[in-house]
Amino acid sequence: MERLRWLLLPPAIWISCILLIQVLGGIVAPSSSEMPEECPEGSQNCSRMIVYFDTTSQDLHAAALDWIQSQGSTSIVDESENSSHSVFRTKWMMFQDDFFLETGCTENGAWIQIHSESRLGIGDMGVNQNRIDALVEHLDSIEFEVGEC
Repeated sequence: MERLRWLLLPPAIWISCILLIQVLGGIVAPSSSEMPEECPEGSQNCSRMIVYFDTTSQDLHAAALDWIQSQGSTSIVDESENSSHSVFRTKWMMFQDDFFLETGCTENGAWIQIHSESRLGIGDMGVNQNRIDALVEHLDSIEFEVGEC
């Protein structure tokens, strides 16, 4: 019986940690699905980028949403014609990361602003920047139809 207790202890601790992370993540969730103004000063768990493409903002946003839906452990919280708020969950501990997109037009095409931020913790070991880089790489690989924005 003592041996069984020691075998069950690590999974019980892991499940307790995941539950705590989910509860705390819900408490510190953003109050709205609007794009944050900027990353918090000195933040090591937030990344932001704006990129320009020669296409329409609708096609750009649709392609980005397709990429989000193809990723594991994601959910789209809010979506409009030119913006969205999604939540990514990390694989092992299921930390929640908020992922905001906003698209718009310029004279020469469209832009997409991407903001990825961890809800909990001090650092993210580059996860948010890597996620943004992966989306940009995906968008770069698409041959968009040139259209008026």
